[in-house]
Amino acid sequence: MDSFTQFDGNLLIGIQDALNADWLTPLMKVITYFGEGGVFWICVCLLLLFFRKTRRLGIICSLALLFNFICVNLVIKPVIDRERPWVVFEAVHNFMGDPGDASFPSGHTSNAVAPAWAMFKATVPVRHRNEDGSGGAKDYDMVPCLGWKGVGADPCLFHRLGIAGVILAVLIGISRLYLGMHYLSDVICGFLIGIICATIVYLVFAAIERRRGCLVGSFEFEKEEE
Repeated sequence: MDSFTQFDGNLLIGIQDALNADWLTPLMKVITYFGEGGVFWICVCLLLLFFRKTRRLGIICSLALLFNFICVNLVIKPVIDRERPWVVFEAVHNFMGDPGDASFPSGHTSNAVAPAWAMFKATVPVRHRNEDGSGGAKDYDMVPCLGWKGVGADPCLFHRLGIAGVILAVLIGISRLYLGMHYLSDVICGFLIGIICATIVYLVFAAIERRRGCLVGSFEFEKEEE
């Protein structure tokens, strides 16, 4: 066993010993189910796609979730193929059984944070500077339309929901540690990979829109040219 794995395992054992409580275990199981198979965010993305006011946002979040799933579940996990912590350390208590895939990185955490971060990025307000150079008020009117053909939902609301989604992803990561499913490095890297995947999707999506000269789902520019 290498020294990093030993450190990672001892850290996980310490976390479990510090947090373990009978009343907390059912709560952690409920929280971790929000990241199970990405089902929660799949449902959220489908709802965003269904409604016209959030369709463009739904496309961004869906692509972020899909890209992250491909990177994590189909590429990184099989290539690294890290054993689950309870297999290596007898002192690690497994509360959930064997999920049947590799430990690194945490797919629950990564698949939860990717669409949440995409929602956050797509709704970041423009902050106007005061005359003295200090930060001014946030302007959500400058946020690109979240919907289809100029009909969009309130970006302020979905910005807050994006923040809530990121917080939920953090809680899911904590639950994976509590339940003994992942090392701390699995969770941290899963979180970072999810953010990176979502950021890449958002930047590429925005670049395509700039090249087209209009937002996805908007035909206003084409109509003006005609």
